[in-house]
Amino acid sequence: MDPPEQELTSLIRDHHHRDLGNGLEPPSTPSRSSPNDFYPGPRSFRKSNRHHVAASSSSSSSKFAAVQNIIEATSLPNKLMIVAMLAMIVAMLVIVSSDVETRIEQEVVETVEVVHHSSASSSSSVTSTGLNNIDRNSINNDNNNNNGKIGFHEPSFENMYGANYYFKPKGVGYPLAPTGGVHPIYMIDNPKDNNGDPITPPIDYNNYEISPYTDTRLKMTPEERIQEQTYWEEKLQQIRNEYGYWNFVDEYPLKNNGKARPVVDWSSIAAAKTKQNNNGNNPLHGEISKEDFPTDSWQTDKVYVDSFITEAKALIHRVREGIYAEYGWATTSLTPEQIEQRNVYLGVHIASDITDTGPDKGVVWIYQDSFHALVKKLLNAMITNDHFFVTLGGHSAAAGHGNNFFQSYMMQFHEVMEPVFDRLGMVLVTANRAQGGMGTLQAVLAGVDIYGEKDFMVWDSSMTEKGGLQDVFGRMMLLSGHRVPILFDVGGGKAFMDVLRKESGAHVGGITSGNPHLKETESLEQAATLPHALQHLFCKGGVPTCGQTQYKYNASCWTDRVDVETPPTEQNKGYGGQAKWHPGNRSHQLIARRMTLLFLRALDEAMDFWSKASESEGNPLDGKYWHLAEEEDKIRNALKSANATATPCGQLLRLTPRVCITPMRGGTEWTPRYRGDESSIRRLLKPSPRGYVPAMLKLESDQLYGGREARIPQQRIPKGEVDVAMIARSLPPRKKSRILSTSTSSEETSTAATRRSGHHRYSQISSTWKMFRNETKQRTLGRRLADEPGPIVPAGEGWEVQGGNIGYCDGTSNAVCGRSKSSNCLMSGHNDERGTLVGDALSGWLVFNLKDVTQGLFLARMETWTPFESDTRTRGWTTINNEKRRHLKAPPPPKPADYRVEIAVNGLITKSMNETEFNELCVFPGYNLIICTLWDDEERALKNEKEDVEFAFRMAGGGRKGIMGITHVYFA
Repeated sequence: MDPPEQELTSLIRDHHHRDLGNGLEPPSTPSRSSPNDFYPGPRSFRKSNRHHVAASSSSSSSKFAAVQNIIEATSLPNKLMIVAMLAMIVAMLVIVSSDVETRIEQEVVETVEVVHHSSASSSSSVTSTGLNNIDRNSINNDNNNNNGKIGFHEPSFENMYGANYYFKPKGVGYPLAPTGGVHPIYMIDNPKDNNGDPITPPIDYNNYEISPYTDTRLKMTPEERIQEQTYWEEKLQQIRNEYGYWNFVDEYPLKNNGKARPVVDWSSIAAAKTKQNNNGNNPLHGEISKEDFPTDSWQTDKVYVDSFITEAKALIHRVREGIYAEYGWATTSLTPEQIEQRNVYLGVHIASDITDTGPDKGVVWIYQDSFHALVKKLLNAMITNDHFFVTLGGHSAAAGHGNNFFQSYMMQFHEVMEPVFDRLGMVLVTANRAQGGMGTLQAVLAGVDIYGEKDFMVWDSSMTEKGGLQDVFGRMMLLSGHRVPILFDVGGGKAFMDVLRKESGAHVGGITSGNPHLKETESLEQAATLPHALQHLFCKGGVPTCGQTQYKYNASCWTDRVDVETPPTEQNKGYGGQAKWHPGNRSHQLIARRMTLLFLRALDEAMDFWSKASESEGNPLDGKYWHLAEEEDKIRNALKSANATATPCGQLLRLTPRVCITPMRGGTEWTPRYRGDESSIRRLLKPSPRGYVPAMLKLESDQLYGGREARIPQQRIPKGEVDVAMIARSLPPRKKSRILSTSTSSEETSTAATRRSGHHRYSQISSTWKMFRNETKQRTLGRRLADEPGPIVPAGEGWEVQGGNIGYCDGTSNAVCGRSKSSNCLMSGHNDERGTLVGDALSGWLVFNLKDVTQGLFLARMETWTPFESDTRTRGWTTINNEKRRHLKAPPPPKPADYRVEIAVNGLITKSMNETEFNELCVFPGYNLIICTLWDDEERALKNEKEDVEFAFRMAGGGRKGIMGITHVYFA
């Protein structure tokens, strides 16, 4: 580079790194390898970066002086070159400055009317002006280093059907993901083409006013797209006019020259409290004292809190009103007496004791102390800007079989409640982890490693689980993870939950059975006059339509689309799983609305608590209203001190009853599972000396297409009907929406790709998979079994994973799962599938690296019925690992000709069993369940010391017929 070019480059670099004169640092661009590039920042970080307040005039003068000095010190040709380049830069800056000023003027003069409905009978209007000469987005977007400079509760104008894809910065909310590291719930789903290159997003995810039914993957004419978008915008405005919208504004940056609010440094506080032995507090709940909140943090500001509570109550009210109208109970059409009746029929019944539940007592029931616990949990999440986990374990009906995955009640709950939680400063993580054809035991024994973290745990498995199986579910969910959940019964589980409540003080609630006084279908003609949500939902005696497929379901395997013109496998014209015992989409929606009404009631109560406490005690809210650890520890301690053998769980797992008082961990090859492959058995395995780890026979490359699934037009809410999700997402109007067409200019494509680069689900998981693996150090323990240098127990190379789902299958709304080229129902969306880790006597050792073992327990769900010679990995092998000689120093203990099972712990073989002896280690607690205890070291449990353990398992003898399948493992 020539000297003048060097000088000019240095000058420009200095200009870009200057102090902006308003206390803000210039925006930084994280590198592609930066951890921050894996997940997007908070919603305010993602807003378009516009401009910053100009530097002071004196600063500008010094820069021009510097330019003059450089020019004077150079030769004439170089001077001319510098002057020409500077002229070009100045011209560009003038154009950009003009555009910025125009946009500022437009924003400042923009005025919107905000309609609030604080009660059924009253409304008020508030006028909010623009940004008062300071661009709020540039304030909130000034730093990508996640230092907390964000607007917690201000509107985010993302597409109403986009993924929940913001990640709270370090120092805000939950200091760690539940098992450490990051969590894929926050990933953006930018589709890529077959070459892995980003393509134009099918929907503008930064604009909530774009209709999801203009998705460019859907086969539509340009005229149809314009017509759809016009209708969508009209509907949005109609909702604003009728119900109102969220428009909370924090005035702090405006009154402090753009300065961002200070935030609590949760990480340092958590570390300090951990060093103090928690000082009675659990740092993972963010349980800090009032003094720990810095001055001017939003939690300490009465004006902010009062305004937020007012806006929150208006939001809660309009969503609840939307549900009432959806089911024919709109407040505007009722008399005062009917309103009172409606509030009982569709209300939340706060039960005083175990007998105070039943029909005609609301849509859900919950005990009074349990309701207060839910309120407290929500206050905790709001005060700490935390995640809130709602998780389901259940059978095929709960999974939503017969319907598309997004029609299941958990996903319908999420569609309405996610924007509510978002507006209130929380991240809602809703997971449907039900398993078709099974119950919950095979998953629940692994604690949160399969079901994930949970604040509110839903059980819906009455068709497949009775008695002790139910008790196992309740105990394992209460014992495992960082959070003690509220247990919620969707049917048939109240009795076991009541027992756990009496024993430990656990908090429980559930669905109220029956029709909550909703209008019934009397005939086809009359059904057409009912609200869409009620048609063929409940039928009067003798009317058959509620059970007939064409009225009960509207699921679809495929819709016309342009990105995949003709799927490789012909798509099912009907839809599988539409059995009489599986509820249809309207039944799922009603369960979702019941749950939603419970949460709205609890949020409303939380706001009332907060408002009263703010008035009488000031801000921030005192910990007695939102601290959880003390009460939750009491519940756990009661369960841990139980007589395990006397519990229904202990009687069911009679060989190792202490499992029932132990927080367990584990992994599975079934899906859905928490955190994808991080919850698989494979992530626990030690590679073979040559680096082999059992692989799935189905590969990720088998996915036909990626990205968040397009909406199915036939499932949209009909015109003229109430759309509760749109009401929940209602925001102020913004500038004219841009409709994405199938032919986007290359400039737009490049801009979109740049804006969203680095957040594609598959590319990031594949390129950063080590972030999700639980890497463990190889250790030399016990006696050496190999006769040459190498691992103590060399991991075998003959194991493989058969079956299972491809894609990211975590049971959340962000799942991209099961889009195999061989699928005949690509848009099903269902996550539940079964994979099996298969090996035989030629496969070698299956070696687990187990971290922080304290109890000396290892159990597994085994499939002893795996067909002979079905391990394709060992086809053609005649020796272990297909090697010419064995590595054992001496022959193993004498054994019969048929196969044996051998166990090694830390390199030492502890068991060698024939089939009879092995079967004595197994129990058969339910249908399709064989749970075997492979390691039970009670002496280790007495020490209760953490230790990394190498646990190994293999079959010996029997060749390819000495076979075994493993689907789940559990340890502690």
